[in-house]
This record gives sequence, structure tokens and C-alpha cells, in this order.
Amino acid sequence: MIERIEDPIVAGSEGFLDEPDIREDLHVTIRIARDFYDFLVKFGDRPPAKEVAYVTDTIRSGMDEFFALAYLCRVINTGTDTWSFDPHVPWDFSALREKFLRDFERLAGSPEMSVVDRLASLLALTHLELVFLAQYFPSAILEGTR
Repeated sequence: MIERIEDPIVAGSEGFLDEPDIREDLHVTIRIARDFYDFLVKFGDRPPAKEVAYVTDTIRSGMDEFFALAYLCRVINTGTDTWSFDPHVPWDFSALREKFLRDFERLAGSPEMSVVDRLASLLALTHLELVFLAQYFPSAILEGTR
């Protein structure tokens, strides 16, 4: 599934994402989105505290790559609406889960999306991961160790 997302982005980027460090930032961001997707599918609306702690650590592990990819995307010449995301407020895990699953499946299964739309969609997914992380910090750490 990672390749179904990554390959069209790289192929359509006209060399923009060919540098190894940039390609790694993209790959890690996609891999973590897939890991979060798998977590949401497997554990539904009531994930165990230990699994929440694990997935928050997974999300946290990609923070540098998320920011590097987002920083790179700012140089892509598009309208400002391309990079604006729903703030997902107020907190509602079920709604976040539903939106993430739907948007990830669209990203993985829509061959007609442009490279810019794919990158914007990936960053929107990352935004939802960070909303999840913010909601469960620090309780995931404290409960995950018990």
C-alpha cells in the first residue's frame, strides 16, 4: 500500500522528490500514515491504552520527516487553499478515525489525483495524526507504562 501512494507521487514530481533525503521524508510520512491507518482499522473506536502509547510513539518518531516534507511543499506554486486543513475541532475520536480512514483510502486508491493533491492529502492525514497525538499526550505515556 505504501508503494501505491509513494510511486505516483515520485513519478509525477518531475525529479522534485528524487533526492534521497527528500524521498526518505516522503517514505517515512507515508509509512507512518499507513501504520496509523492499520491501528485505526484494527482497534476501532476504543483502542487499548498500550496500543495508543505505541502509535503515539510511532507518530512522534516521524516528526522531523513530517516537518521537512511540509517545509519542502511550501515551495510548490499553488493556491493557498491547497495547504489549508480542517482544524478538526472539537475533539471527536470517532470523527477523526472516520475521516482519516476515508481520506487514506482515497489517497491510496485514486489514480486521477495530481501530485500536488496527493501531497496535500498526505499532509492533511499527518495533521490528523498530530491532532490524535496532541489529544493523547501525556496520558498515552503515563498509561502505557502501567
